[in-house]
Amino acid sequence: MNSFQMMIEALEIRFLHITQYQLDYRWQAKERKLRHCVMWFVHKGSFQLAIDQASMRCNVGQIIILPAHSTISFHAISDELLLTSINFDAEISLVSNRSWVQLLNLPSLFEDKASKIERIVHEMLIPENDETAYVHLLQQSSLLRILYELLRTENVADSSSSYSHLDKRIHTIIHFLHAHPQQMPEIKELAELVQLSDSHLRKLFIKQTGQAPLHFVHSIKIEQAKKLLATSVKPISQISYELGIENANYFSRMFKIKTSLTPLQYRQQFGLWLND
Repeated sequence: MNSFQMMIEALEIRFLHITQYQLDYRWQAKERKLRHCVMWFVHKGSFQLAIDQASMRCNVGQIIILPAHSTISFHAISDELLLTSINFDAEISLVSNRSWVQLLNLPSLFEDKASKIERIVHEMLIPENDETAYVHLLQQSSLLRILYELLRTENVADSSSSYSHLDKRIHTIIHFLHAHPQQMPEIKELAELVQLSDSHLRKLFIKQTGQAPLHFVHSIKIEQAKKLLATSVKPISQISYELGIENANYFSRMFKIKTSLTPLQYRQQFGLWLND
């Protein structure tokens, strides 16, 4: 597993709501700060958009991703606009101080996906009188399908050297941890690996990921443990040992702090129980 795949697997998406807007030439706003992630699909018309002062023209058939906490300004260019807006929350929990859009190096504007994405958007636009208790599940899955189509485009690089704004030394450490899952390296070892002092490594991690190096290592170990717990029947003590944590009780406490579940509870909820 490379670091790009690790970030994708740690990406958590939660659909909030979808609305279609019929707008006209008066549509405009200045410096509006977003609380959630927003995706716009332009069915008709065009408008000028600025995201954190980066300006672009948006036209029919394009998809725009607006990151949470960004500041946007916009104004209509055409007399009529038809726009579908999808609000959702998204985060990569491994890195607490970077947006998922930045980490995956996503462009703000996507083209050449109009026909496929528009079909999915129409599936999500359920008339209010047709709604059931299960509609939210359909809309959540449809949002994931849209993101799948966008993420697999040629614009989104699938290599650690170009996909993320994380420092290359962070990638080196991530690759090392995945190549040697049985090791629980000390901070001194990781610092030597990237030719930094312990204190400089700590500063680099806090700046780049929002976490101290040890906490980041623990986060990766937990992601590795989740997969082993869900896909195998190995004893928890063995999984702990395979991840370089000799004290299984310590592993269980660490797992619960990170996930709010014990390893056994996680396996009971997400494990492949047909293997039992």
